[in-house]
Amino acid sequence: MKIAIIGAQGVGKTTLAQQINKDYPEFKILPEAARLAQKAGYKLDHTATVDTELWLINKQIELESSEDNWVADRCGIDLLAYIQYLFSQEHNLIEFATKALVPKFSNYDLVIYLPSGEFAIEDDGLRTTDTKFQKDIDNQIRDILEKYKIQFIKIVGTPEERLEKLKKLLNF
Repeated sequence: MKIAIIGAQGVGKTTLAQQINKDYPEFKILPEAARLAQKAGYKLDHTATVDTELWLINKQIELESSEDNWVADRCGIDLLAYIQYLFSQEHNLIEFATKALVPKFSNYDLVIYLPSGEFAIEDDGLRTTDTKFQKDIDNQIRDILEKYKIQFIKIVGTPEERLEKLKKLLNF
């Protein structure tokens, strides 16, 4: 089973993925492509370049190609949202990203959407703490879900409540 947890930065995706992995170790957590990009020397968010995004697209597709049971705290849906928002004038990049990523969306067995605005964004030194940017990305993600008719489940609440809702959903 492939579980994609989606949402803007700072909404609790990593926390939920880690909770799932802790309680169900058969679900491997996919490495986050953005963190790998940062380690490789790429700039992220507002300072990202087209080269960064091309690297991220390729890395995300590579990571998601695993046949294992996995949970991802960022996936192609999020990546496309960031690209469309940050590079709205780069039509070739958006076209490439759309052609590369959208066909992969059907590989997700379960898409969990975590909306923005429930928690303060923690400064982890990687992501921006700009709440307007977070809301804009959240809107972009919702637009993608609607445009591509992606089935998803919205989960809200405390981290513990979210995990319990997910367990009930999956009958764990």
